[in-house]
Amino acid sequence: MPDSQLLGISSAGGFFFFRIQTFHLAELHRHVPRGVPAAHAHNVFHIVFYTADNDRNRILLNGTEVESLPGMLVMTSPGEPHSFSALLPGKTVYHELTFSLGNASGVFCGDWNQLMAHYSGIDNVSIPSMTLLCPSGIAALEKHFRDIGSQLNNLSGNTLPAHKTVMNMLEFLYSDVFAGKDLNRKDNTLDRVKAFIEKHYNDDLELKELGRRFFMSPEHLCRKFKEAYGVSPLKYAMELKISTAKNMLLYSEHSIKEISDRLGFADVYAFSKSFKKNAGIPPGKYRETGN
Repeated sequence: MPDSQLLGISSAGGFFFFRIQTFHLAELHRHVPRGVPAAHAHNVFHIVFYTADNDRNRILLNGTEVESLPGMLVMTSPGEPHSFSALLPGKTVYHELTFSLGNASGVFCGDWNQLMAHYSGIDNVSIPSMTLLCPSGIAALEKHFRDIGSQLNNLSGNTLPAHKTVMNMLEFLYSDVFAGKDLNRKDNTLDRVKAFIEKHYNDDLELKELGRRFFMSPEHLCRKFKEAYGVSPLKYAMELKISTAKNMLLYSEHSIKEISDRLGFADVYAFSKSFKKNAGIPPGKYRETGN
């Protein structure tokens, strides 16, 4: 019997039928110490949800190692390389829903943004690859997965109940999870990145660690942050350092070395070089002239 057409989409002049390819509840993958697992890609959409039993571990996503935490949702599009298994000693435990959209001529190989635009009827949707859910979101998504599992276990040839629950899951993700991130404008993850930098700019920030903290590849984070604020994350941190240094030079009795140490520079030379690059004059001269 054919699958229900509830989740099919019309795109590029053709109709693509929705079909569940793989479904797992609490699939467990233990770390196998035989080198780095190979990332793979295929023409399907993945919804992967790391459960409470998941160890704090690392996985591969789009060529980058990212942390897998309990309550983390990962959504990959066709063609995106990934490996959801544990890279470090321990295990990953996750629910997985994998589906495709295809017809006799081929498959729909758009990304999640395009697919959710079809389902929601709203253009310019921006779906993050990774999202850490709050406790209520975790409970709600867990129930959706359990319901789909129960319905798939009792199909009797009727895919409509399972497809309806998948539709409800997608509607929940769009309306309750992603809509709160202001999808059609700037992702508020960037606001949190900006706030974190403003709090920790005098630390030794690294783009790679920022990406890990906020579940984004360093390249993606840098590009999106620059699009939103006109400057890269690390340059923004440096601007805050120099602004603080100017105030300290003019309104404190701290020596240049003390200011350098307080702002996290490796030494006075590194501080003076960075200050001159940003302010146009050395810090000592700035203190003398007041501008």
